[in-house]
Amino acid sequence: INLTNNEKLAEFLGILLGDGNLNKSSNCITIVGSLEELDYYNKHIIPIIESLFEVKPKLRYRKDRNAIYLDFNSKRVMDYLSKELGLVKGNKRYAHVPEIVKNSPKIIPHFLRGLFDTDGCFKFSKQTNQKNYYPRIQFCFNDAPFVHEVKGLLEKMGFNIGMWNDSRFNGLIFYQIS
Repeated sequence: INLTNNEKLAEFLGILLGDGNLNKSSNCITIVGSLEELDYYNKHIIPIIESLFEVKPKLRYRKDRNAIYLDFNSKRVMDYLSKELGLVKGNKRYAHVPEIVKNSPKIIPHFLRGLFDTDGCFKFSKQTNQKNYYPRIQFCFNDAPFVHEVKGLLEKMGFNIGMWNDSRFNGLIFYQIS
Protein backbone atom coordinates (compact mmCIF):
# COMPACT_ATOMS: atom_id res chain seq x y z
CA ILE A 1 0.00 0.00 0.00
CA ASN A 2 1.41 3.35 -1.08
CA LEU A 3 0.83 5.75 1.81
CA THR A 4 3.00 8.54 0.48
CA ASN A 5 0.02 10.46 -0.90
CA ASN A 6 -2.49 11.15 1.88
CA GLU A 7 -4.43 13.46 -0.44
CA LYS A 8 -5.22 10.62 -2.85
CA LEU A 9 -6.02 8.33 0.07
CA ALA A 10 -8.41 10.92 1.53
CA GLU A 11 -10.15 11.34 -1.83
CA PHE A 12 -10.45 7.56 -2.21
CA LEU A 13 -11.96 7.33 1.29
CA GLY A 14 -14.54 9.98 0.33
CA ILE A 15 -15.40 8.05 -2.85
CA LEU A 16 -15.65 4.80 -0.90
CA LEU A 17 -17.87 6.29 1.82
CA GLY A 18 -20.03 7.84 -0.88
CA ASP A 19 -20.61 5.06 -3.40
CA GLY A 20 -18.48 2.21 -2.11
CA ASN A 21 -18.83 -0.87 0.00
CA LEU A 22 -16.54 -3.17 1.94
CA ASN A 23 -18.05 -6.62 1.58
CA LYS A 24 -18.85 -8.12 4.96
CA SER A 25 -18.01 -11.74 4.08
CA SER A 26 -15.17 -11.44 1.56
CA ASN A 27 -12.25 -9.15 0.77
CA CYS A 28 -14.09 -7.41 -2.06
CA ILE A 29 -14.10 -3.61 -2.23
CA THR A 30 -16.77 -2.25 -4.59
CA ILE A 31 -17.71 1.19 -5.91
CA VAL A 32 -20.95 1.59 -7.88
CA GLY A 33 -21.88 4.50 -10.10
CA SER A 34 -23.89 5.50 -13.14
CA LEU A 35 -22.89 4.50 -16.69
CA GLU A 36 -22.66 8.26 -17.35
CA GLU A 37 -19.62 8.34 -15.06
CA LEU A 38 -17.55 5.91 -17.13
CA ASP A 39 -14.91 8.53 -17.98
CA TYR A 40 -14.58 9.54 -14.33
CA TYR A 41 -14.07 5.92 -13.32
CA ASN A 42 -11.52 5.19 -16.07
CA LYS A 43 -9.53 8.41 -15.85
CA HIS A 44 -9.78 9.21 -12.16
CA ILE A 45 -10.91 6.47 -9.77
CA ILE A 46 -9.04 3.54 -11.33
CA PRO A 47 -5.69 5.41 -11.41
CA ILE A 48 -6.14 6.41 -7.74
CA ILE A 49 -6.80 2.78 -6.73
CA GLU A 50 -3.87 1.49 -8.79
CA SER A 51 -1.43 4.04 -7.36
CA LEU A 52 -2.54 3.61 -3.75
CA PHE A 53 -3.00 -0.14 -3.51
CA GLU A 54 -1.08 -1.60 -6.45
CA VAL A 55 -4.09 -3.64 -7.58
CA LYS A 56 -5.96 -3.76 -10.88
CA PRO A 57 -9.69 -3.18 -10.27
CA LYS A 58 -12.28 -4.73 -12.60
CA LEU A 59 -14.89 -2.54 -14.26
CA ARG A 60 -18.22 -4.20 -15.08
CA TYR A 61 -21.36 -2.80 -16.65
CA ARG A 62 -24.99 -3.39 -15.71
CA LYS A 63 -26.99 -1.80 -18.53
CA ASP A 64 -30.22 -3.10 -16.99
CA ARG A 65 -29.44 -0.88 -13.98
CA ASN A 66 -27.58 1.84 -15.90
CA ALA A 67 -24.66 1.17 -13.55
CA ILE A 68 -20.91 0.63 -13.42
CA TYR A 69 -19.41 -1.74 -10.84
CA LEU A 70 -15.75 -1.27 -10.01
CA ASP A 71 -14.30 -3.88 -7.68
CA PHE A 72 -11.15 -5.56 -6.53
CA ASN A 73 -10.27 -8.26 -4.01
CA SER A 74 -7.40 -7.80 -1.58
CA LYS A 75 -7.09 -9.05 1.98
CA ARG A 76 -4.20 -6.63 2.50
CA VAL A 77 -6.27 -3.60 1.41
CA MET A 78 -9.39 -4.81 3.26
CA ASP A 79 -7.40 -5.22 6.48
CA TYR A 80 -5.87 -1.77 6.05
CA LEU A 81 -9.23 -0.08 5.40
CA SER A 82 -11.20 -1.91 8.08
CA LYS A 83 -8.65 -2.61 10.82
CA GLU A 84 -6.22 0.29 10.53
CA LEU A 85 -8.55 3.05 9.27
CA GLY A 86 -11.71 1.77 10.97
CA LEU A 87 -14.02 1.66 7.94
CA VAL A 88 -17.17 -0.40 8.47
CA LYS A 89 -17.74 -3.58 6.47
CA GLY A 90 -21.24 -4.09 5.11
CA ASN A 91 -23.98 -1.56 5.82
CA LYS A 92 -22.62 2.00 6.08
CA ARG A 93 -25.25 2.98 8.66
CA TYR A 94 -22.51 2.83 11.29
CA ALA A 95 -19.85 4.48 9.14
CA HIS A 96 -17.58 7.20 10.47
CA VAL A 97 -15.18 9.66 8.92
CA PRO A 98 -11.75 8.05 9.41
CA GLU A 99 -9.54 9.60 12.09
CA ILE A 100 -6.78 10.14 9.51
CA VAL A 101 -9.12 12.65 7.81
CA LYS A 102 -10.49 14.27 10.98
CA ASN A 103 -6.97 14.81 12.34
CA SER A 104 -5.44 16.26 9.16
CA PRO A 105 -7.03 19.56 8.10
CA LYS A 106 -4.83 19.57 4.98
CA ILE A 107 -6.54 16.48 3.52
CA ILE A 108 -10.15 17.31 4.48
CA PRO A 109 -10.82 19.04 1.11
CA HIS A 110 -9.65 15.92 -0.73
CA PHE A 111 -11.97 13.71 1.33
CA LEU A 112 -14.86 16.10 0.67
CA ARG A 113 -14.06 16.10 -3.06
CA GLY A 114 -14.37 12.30 -3.21
CA LEU A 115 -17.59 12.42 -1.20
CA PHE A 116 -19.03 15.21 -3.35
CA ASP A 117 -18.09 13.45 -6.59
CA THR A 118 -20.16 10.45 -5.51
CA ASP A 119 -22.95 11.83 -3.28
CA GLY A 120 -23.06 15.56 -3.88
CA CYS A 121 -24.74 17.83 -6.39
CA PHE A 122 -24.61 21.45 -7.45
CA LYS A 123 -27.86 23.31 -7.95
CA PHE A 124 -29.36 26.77 -8.14
CA SER A 125 -32.31 27.74 -5.96
CA LYS A 126 -34.78 30.61 -6.12
CA GLN A 127 -34.37 31.97 -2.59
CA THR A 128 -36.68 35.04 -2.72
CA ASN A 129 -36.52 35.54 -6.49
CA GLN A 130 -38.51 33.85 -9.28
CA LYS A 131 -35.32 32.68 -11.00
CA ASN A 132 -32.96 29.95 -9.92
CA TYR A 133 -29.93 32.12 -9.27
CA TYR A 134 -28.53 31.14 -5.88
CA PRO A 135 -25.77 28.49 -6.09
CA ARG A 136 -25.80 25.64 -3.57
CA ILE A 137 -23.87 22.49 -2.97
CA GLN A 138 -26.07 19.72 -1.63
CA PHE A 139 -25.50 16.35 -0.02
CA CYS A 140 -28.07 13.71 0.83
CA PHE A 141 -27.38 11.13 3.54
CA ASN A 142 -29.23 8.87 5.92
CA ASP A 143 -29.30 10.26 9.44
CA ALA A 144 -26.31 8.59 11.08
CA PRO A 145 -23.21 9.66 13.03
CA PHE A 146 -21.41 10.04 9.69
CA VAL A 147 -23.74 12.92 8.72
CA HIS A 148 -22.77 14.95 11.77
CA GLU A 149 -19.06 14.23 11.27
CA VAL A 150 -19.26 15.46 7.65
CA LYS A 151 -21.10 18.55 8.89
CA GLY A 152 -18.20 19.21 11.27
CA LEU A 153 -15.66 18.87 8.44
CA LEU A 154 -17.63 21.26 6.24
CA GLU A 155 -17.85 23.80 9.06
CA LYS A 156 -14.10 23.43 9.65
CA MET A 157 -13.64 24.36 5.98
CA GLY A 158 -15.74 27.50 6.47
CA PHE A 159 -18.96 26.42 4.75
CA ASN A 160 -22.31 27.80 5.90
CA ILE A 161 -24.53 24.75 6.39
CA GLY A 162 -28.23 24.06 6.74
CA MET A 163 -29.54 20.61 7.60
CA TRP A 164 -33.08 19.28 7.57
CA ASN A 165 -35.25 16.19 7.12
CA ASP A 166 -37.01 15.91 3.80
CA SER A 167 -39.95 13.50 3.69
CA ARG A 168 -39.77 13.32 -0.12
CA PHE A 169 -36.63 11.25 0.34
CA ASN A 170 -37.84 8.90 3.10
CA GLY A 171 -36.49 11.01 5.94
CA LEU A 172 -33.04 11.53 4.46
CA ILE A 173 -30.97 14.39 5.78
CA PHE A 174 -29.90 17.13 3.41
CA TYR A 175 -27.04 19.57 3.70
CA GLN A 176 -27.32 22.77 1.85
CA ILE A 177 -24.14 24.74 1.68
CA SER A 178 -24.08 28.31 0.51
